[in-house]
Amino acid sequence: MLQRVRSHLSFANLVSSVALFVALGGTALAAVIVHDNSEVASNTISGHNPPAGKHANIILGSVNDQDVQNLKFQALTLKNGWVGNCFGGGVPGIAKSAEGVVHFRGEMCRASGTSDNPFAVPAALKPSKAEWIAVDQVIASTGRLFINPSNGEVTVDNDRDHVDAGAGFTSLAGVSYTLPF
Repeated sequence: MLQRVRSHLSFANLVSSVALFVALGGTALAAVIVHDNSEVASNTISGHNPPAGKHANIILGSVNDQDVQNLKFQALTLKNGWVGNCFGGGVPGIAKSAEGVVHFRGEMCRASGTSDNPFAVPAALKPSKAEWIAVDQVIASTGRLFINPSNGEVTVDNDRDHVDAGAGFTSLAGVSYTLPF
């Protein structure tokens, strides 16, 4: 057997085998998306200024405004009989992140009238194209917000199986769209 191996052994075979071994055993880089704190080992994440010593996943005091920008929400001006905080879910608000993502929060319902136009987004947050965004509505139904790019006016589109579901309740929690850069 040793004779058979020696007969096929050449300098080129040896160099290529060593190169393959080094390449497979070498350092590799990978991108990872963390979905939960349990996926991160202790003492691994810090902000721009980590303190010395052992720490939990996110090192206390090392992540601050320099690392994470807080969203600064402004209240939306509701109109056409729409009101906010109908069931304790908060006053409707809007904010833009540093990455250009526009976030909504709160909830709304229509207390009077028949208009499906509850508000307009501020001019600086107006999308450049039509936005259709899924929203939760009354009776566990799903409707949509339509944002008109020409004027920023928002229209509530009801779940097709539940007439006036949006007027009864429309949640803005977790609703967002991205502005172009």
